[in-house]
Amino acid sequence: MKAVFILLFVVSTSSLCFAGPQYRGHISSGLRFIEHHQTTGKDGYDPGQWRARVTSYLPSAVGVGKFNQPYEEPTAFIAASVANVLAEIYFLAPELESIPPMIRKTVAGFSNFYWNELFNFYPPTTYRGVQVRQPRYMYLAPRFKGFANIPPDADTTSVSYATIQYLNKIEYGEQSAPDLPASVLRAFSQARDVDRKAHVYNAGQGQKNTGAFLTWLWNEDDPKMPRNLFSKPHNGTRVPFNRNDVDCVVNANVLKLLTLTKNTDGPGYKAACRHLNRMALQKDFFFCGMYYPSRYVLPYSMAEIIDQGGSCLEPSRDAIVAFILKKQKRNGGWKNKYLTRPDRIQSTAWALSALAQLGDPENPSHRRAVHDGANYLAGMSARDRHGFIYWPGEVYFAATFVARYPVVWRSTAYTTATAIKALLLAERF
Repeated sequence: MKAVFILLFVVSTSSLCFAGPQYRGHISSGLRFIEHHQTTGKDGYDPGQWRARVTSYLPSAVGVGKFNQPYEEPTAFIAASVANVLAEIYFLAPELESIPPMIRKTVAGFSNFYWNELFNFYPPTTYRGVQVRQPRYMYLAPRFKGFANIPPDADTTSVSYATIQYLNKIEYGEQSAPDLPASVLRAFSQARDVDRKAHVYNAGQGQKNTGAFLTWLWNEDDPKMPRNLFSKPHNGTRVPFNRNDVDCVVNANVLKLLTLTKNTDGPGYKAACRHLNRMALQKDFFFCGMYYPSRYVLPYSMAEIIDQGGSCLEPSRDAIVAFILKKQKRNGGWKNKYLTRPDRIQSTAWALSALAQLGDPENPSHRRAVHDGANYLAGMSARDRHGFIYWPGEVYFAATFVARYPVVWRSTAYTTATAIKALLLAERF
């Protein structure tokens, strides 16, 4: 009887802990996939990027893409997002020496996306002799081309500078990262949700004058900005729908950069933290990301900030953990709302990472949740024709608040990188 009890004890406790680096095969093969698919600049992408595709599910007659046809969409935002996750993997496991060269290539390929010292989502092109911004490959009907002539944005600027900061940390150590350009800090501090008319999406959620950071680094009241939504591109740069907006995930990305660079005293930092803490307390993880139609990307982003020393978000730790534990499925994974798409792989990678960073390793229920989530995620992997493991790209972000469902971006490299990071964190939990 005693022997049976001991056997049962061993079996039950073994399900709560990890025995060594059991996912290293997935991790190493997944990194080889990402390395193999990094672009060289000869395939329509800038050097150091990874393939990303935007798909429109609007009727083709609307003129925003062709229905259900993926278009290649090279952006600094996707490239920086992948590189940032790779850097975070490297800091967890510095023995993964293939990562720094990939990040170097990404930073070297940023040149097409600079707007002075800020970053734009789209590369430049020329329309009627005027330099404008627009997609390289996605079809836009003539009436929509001007809509894409957008200004620099806080999201692309923050994730791209985070990549530069990470690379400097890898190359030269913790204390040697260069200061952010003053123009970048000034742009963030000037584009804030203060004493202004709220965007209709934000107003509908009661988010008015939050003090948080705005998405577009542009004066929405500039009299020279075209007000006609269908104004031609050469008529000038414009904020979509004429009104700047507050997106929780954009704010998390700005906070992450400011935390990395120790710029936590400037205008907006505390206000953005208060805004995200308020949303976490309300469990408003799905709707407050205007451009991010997932309820797990904000917990993931906030967890990374907390893990890197962003103590202003500590009040959200318990709420995030409780939310993720509640939403875990019996199979160990997580899924997004059907209102957008379940995206079980991307949802699980984000949720598992957040739980592994914010959860309590001494708590058996937390350990079981991490263990089950990691096993589910590992089982969702696939292999390409070279035999490399990868996780198929699922929805990362969307076009605008009116297109959170129908116009979306996917990146297999990003989904694969987040899955690798989640497994590595799970091993250490």
